Amino acid sequence: MTALAAVTLLLAVAIWARPRPRARNDRSVVRVGRSRRRAATPPTAEEWAAMLDVMSSEVRAGSSLVSAVSHAVERCQPHGRVLTPTATLATIDAAGTIADADEAVALQALRAAHTLGGPIAATLNAASALLRERAVIRSEALAYSAQARLSARVLTGVPLVFAGWSAVSSRTFRAAVLSPIGLTSAVLGATCNLLGWWWMRRIVAKAIA
Repeated sequence: MTALAAVTLLLAVAIWARPRPRARNDRSVVRVGRSRRRAATPPTAEEWAAMLDVMSSEVRAGSSLVSAVSHAVERCQPHGRVLTPTATLATIDAAGTIADADEAVALQALRAAHTLGGPIAATLNAASALLRERAVIRSEALAYSAQARLSARVLTGVPLVFAGWSAVSSRTFRAAVLSPIGLTSAVLGATCNLLGWWWMRRIVAKAIA
């Protein structure tokens, strides 16, 4: 009975600690056309880059920047806080600080193209290349951090498995845990375990941000 309980707990932790499969860049892929996208999903760097590529192509074909912005937003649909179907160059120029770094790059490229002029298509292409480079870096950081995420889950789960196994298999352990000192120690241990899990997740999240 004790061995069965231990094996069950270990299997539960192994399943919980297994890294989940993630889509590229942790978000949906680029959607070009008029397909609907989930409102809660922010645009990816690849989506912003695709939109800038469409703008650049239209500018090279002779369209104005105003027309290129309108057509690209309608086609690619990477709607952020500023670049919406009703966006204009005036609203883009007037936009303040944007929290999303990828959208900020796209807006800055459009501002530079609008206010400074010059080779507009080259400016948009440069911003598109920068966004794709960022996407690659994030994907690599996500892959390299997989071991750290797994370690965080294992280090969080092992104490819980040990405590559960001991509680099931040992009367002495149960009696010690139910004592005032045991309960205090268990609460402190669980608190430290949760704090360590939160801190490790924060470190990994900063690395892949």
